[in-house]
Amino acid sequence: MAKNILGLDLGTNSIGWALIKQDFQNKQGEILGMGSRIIPMSQDVLGDFGKGNSVSQTAERTKYRGVRRLRERFLLRRERLHRVLNIINFLPEHYASQIDFEKRFGKFKEETEPKLAYNKDGFIFKNSFEEMLSDFQKYQPQLLEDGKKVPYDWTIYYLRNKALTQKIEKEELAWILLNFNQKRGYYQLRGEEEEENPNKLVEFYSLKIVDVLADEAQKEKLTFDIH
Repeated sequence: MAKNILGLDLGTNSIGWALIKQDFQNKQGEILGMGSRIIPMSQDVLGDFGKGNSVSQTAERTKYRGVRRLRERFLLRRERLHRVLNIINFLPEHYASQIDFEKRFGKFKEETEPKLAYNKDGFIFKNSFEEMLSDFQKYQPQLLEDGKKVPYDWTIYYLRNKALTQKIEKEELAWILLNFNQKRGYYQLRGEEEEENPNKLVEFYSLKIVDVLADEAQKEKLTFDIH
């Protein structure tokens, strides 16, 4: 009498199966069907799964939403800064020409994303770069020993230091400001925290001055009673 037998191979992120028909008395059999299902999972998820730690889908969505918000805020800040710098004529011509100030208001034109410090002829702040090399030669000669090459991009850090005490070109200041904008950290917009934590407990305290004690001349020490 023939029997149908289902075999399963269960893995951490895959399932294999085979359905066979086997007649043990007549020593005959055939494969009725087989296949596998792969569950795509990253290595970190597999590691947590192996440890018995479940992954919250809400946590995953929150992580990706946070990354998306950071990028959106960076782009919005850059567009606003582009408009301001363009109004006061601080942007290099090759850079400003690749920005749409009429319809997209500070965004780069389609299929373009120019570098402010480089045009078709190369690095545009070579005078400041040479000043930096002279400064290195005087105070840090080891940086130039044995024919060592110094990247052009180091110039922005030299300019950031120079701008504290000396005048720099307006295009150089625009380069510094856009660099600061790019490296700026996370900023929580008002209302987002309440949206993500609707059950958060908010407490308010009223403060009342109960006494004023003299400490030193022209200084006062205040004591508060919190209710």
